[in-house]
Amino acid sequence: MKSILHRFRPLWLGALITLAATVLLANLGVVLIDPGEVGENVAIFTLWSLVIAFLIHRFEQAKDKPRLLMHIGTLLSLLAGILIAEKYLAIADNPLSIGFMVAIWIYLLSWAAPRFFGKYRSLIIGLYTLILLAFTYGRLFSEDYFAYKEPLIFAFLWPIPFFFALWIYEQWKWLRSLQHEKSAAELALLKSQINPHFFFNTLNNLHALTVNRAKEAPDVILKLSEMMRYTIYEGKKEMVPVSEEVAYLQHYIELHEIRQHQKVDITFADEVAEGVMVSPLLFIVLLENAFKHGAERLLSDAFIDLQLNATPNQIRFEIRNNFDPEEQPPTPGIGLANLRRRLNLVYPEQHQLDLSSNNNIYSAILTIDLTQR
Repeated sequence: MKSILHRFRPLWLGALITLAATVLLANLGVVLIDPGEVGENVAIFTLWSLVIAFLIHRFEQAKDKPRLLMHIGTLLSLLAGILIAEKYLAIADNPLSIGFMVAIWIYLLSWAAPRFFGKYRSLIIGLYTLILLAFTYGRLFSEDYFAYKEPLIFAFLWPIPFFFALWIYEQWKWLRSLQHEKSAAELALLKSQINPHFFFNTLNNLHALTVNRAKEAPDVILKLSEMMRYTIYEGKKEMVPVSEEVAYLQHYIELHEIRQHQKVDITFADEVAEGVMVSPLLFIVLLENAFKHGAERLLSDAFIDLQLNATPNQIRFEIRNNFDPEEQPPTPGIGLANLRRRLNLVYPEQHQLDLSSNNNIYSAILTIDLTQR
């Protein structure tokens, strides 16, 4: 209970201060409360409670700025003095007093929400200048002022719900941008984790070839160089053509075919429509696992079947490989965990990754729905 009270301290403090100020000003005759206008009284009380709660919240964040607090305290004291002195002025609803009060509230807004005020400064000042001019004209030069006094007074309050809603919208946009930046940073980190894992395996392959002085070593170096270029430059892009991903997978397969001591039956059927884009380096994780847990551990009859179909509406990548029946089916490692996280970031609720094992054959099917992008 205590933690809840502390958490919502600005709200209940704002309500208490508003209630105390209302009772005090009503007893002094500064404000008049019509008991018959229940809805209007509740709306005004709620509005002032929220305004004061917001100021309390900001005051708590400015405890280390005594000069600023002193300035704001002085202005609020002047505002209270003006409200009390208004009762004894010869002109009721003095435009100078009301203008000064408007200026004080605009200053408080510029302090309480500086980013919001900086963006909408012209709109806020311009709108309240027009309202103040209309009020001043009606008060000083119109004989029928008291006939439409109430709408003129409430004109100063009407924009507040609009600006409050606009402020909430700006906060929502700001939170969305922070979430997007966080996701982009996390995605970049996940991509960077792919590179060392892959190149460590490939350099091991190259080391084995150079030790044996195999004639394929120069070709492996060229292919590795091309794959590094793709990973470094294309891998950091948001989207790449699916056709480039196909070429990347084919280079990877060719590197492994050079290294493998036994024959691996590899088939790769692809049908890719022109212009289809995909987030880079998604499929390589599944292909790496097929070699790591299948072909590299089998002494004979190893196979890997790949199928990639890409249309403007859907991408479907399926890979099947056999594995040693004496070994357990591959368990999800860091590669698959990163893949799932990347898919959730780039294709939220637009993808499906199915992993299964049956009769010593491991199958992975990745489907990406492109209709929602």
